[in-house]
Amino acid sequence: MTSSSLRALVAALGFVTAATAAAHHSYAMFDGTRTLKVAGTVAKIEWTNPHVFVWVYVPNAQREGGFDLYAFENGPPSALAPEGWSKTTFATGEPVTIEYWPLLDGRTGGHFASATRADGSVVRGVGGPPSVNRTRQPAAPGRSP
Repeated sequence: MTSSSLRALVAALGFVTAATAAAHHSYAMFDGTRTLKVAGTVAKIEWTNPHVFVWVYVPNAQREGGFDLYAFENGPPSALAPEGWSKTTFATGEPVTIEYWPLLDGRTGGHFASATRADGSVVRGVGGPPSVNRTRQPAAPGRSP
């Protein structure tokens, strides 16, 4: 293999890797034109890469068991930790009201925008659909902006 062929191969692999990474971080699955709110209790927090998830039981009398399980995607631990988040930011069973950008396909959940705790304090997420004007900086958990 010639050095110019090797450079071309390395450049092509770099392009494919960059395109794959950009596609992975797309917000195309969320409706960035609106936010919704639901109230429920925290089921668990998944403190994992590449995204942290907050799972919430939301009451629904029409469902067997009386609730729907919502999944709220958030940024990665490396982006949330500087904002005061940790794997113990929410306790199982904690009541919360979640504001989120819904999934376009109608499933329960979406991208986490913020959570309001029973005491009125607000926990803000990171990331979100690019069509959203996000001029505020996220507040650390437990502090209102």
